[in-house]
Amino acid sequence: MNLGSLCRNHRWELILVGLTFVAGAWASVLSPFYLSLDQILYSLQQALAVAGLLAAGLMTVVLVGEIDISVPATLAMGTILLARLSEMSVPLWIALPLVIGLGVVAGLINGLLVVGFGLPSLAVTLGTMAAYRALALLIGGPEGHANFDDSYLALGSALIAGVLPVSLVLLLIIFAGFVWLMHQTVFGRLVYMVGSNQVAMRYAGIRVARVKIATFAIAGALAGLGAAVYVGQFGSARADNASEMLLFVVAAVVLGGIDIFGGRGQVVGVLFALLLLGTLKNGMGLANFPGPVQTLIIGALLVASVAVPRLARLRFRLPSADRGPSPGASTG
Repeated sequence: MNLGSLCRNHRWELILVGLTFVAGAWASVLSPFYLSLDQILYSLQQALAVAGLLAAGLMTVVLVGEIDISVPATLAMGTILLARLSEMSVPLWIALPLVIGLGVVAGLINGLLVVGFGLPSLAVTLGTMAAYRALALLIGGPEGHANFDDSYLALGSALIAGVLPVSLVLLLIIFAGFVWLMHQTVFGRLVYMVGSNQVAMRYAGIRVARVKIATFAIAGALAGLGAAVYVGQFGSARADNASEMLLFVVAAVVLGGIDIFGGRGQVVGVLFALLLLGTLKNGMGLANFPGPVQTLIIGALLVASVAVPRLARLRFRLPSADRGPSPGASTG
């Protein structure tokens, strides 16, 4: 693939990279403390390590034309389970698969409800979001848990060579795996095809239900993994963990170029959107932007990332009202 074709095929991803550099320059103007490697890595770890895992899972669900807004609640259940397992002195190598397994079960429940009963995924996952939060509250109680074994904290707090957060390396590995899964495997091709035209896929004999349920399970598994990173990063577990993260996660997926109606988008675009949003959030935090202003800006980016591509497609699809008949048209 030559450079010209690479630029054409990844035009949006290159725009996101450019916007990230612009955001970094803007942040360095806002605060003299921005241009520090330790500061940048720490802030990206805080902003992206957990949200990036949730975004990777949500991306697969959106690609098949569905949505899962329960992933932060699934993460909260996972943090509570980790707290209970730590209290029982269960080794992390046993606890982590159990928490990921809990996430898979939560995702399977979502998928089975959506596919088995033909229910809208937004309504289903809104309901399960409340249910999973309530379950976490019943298991963990209203108080927070902060007494974790040191091994439980490593995934979210350990540093490589005293500088590079392990959680960011894990995030890059996960996204590299998703680039291979979604763009190089039969499953990935099925995900895109189901998202593009699930009716045609059913007539072609593709088991659409299985593909959709698998994406919900993947999202749940990554929420479980995110729970372990969250515990290591913040050292606490509560039923309301990650309740404020949904907007950031959805914005990263849609801003990354994943079509909200499914079937289109590149995995690497979501990673670049995460970097852009993390840079913006870091700059706004250093400049002491109020929380509501930061939320407003991220929300505006979400709306724009949905509206602009739709308006562009509509503009090129509809003929102009003042445009006369085409040269080859018959005049009677």
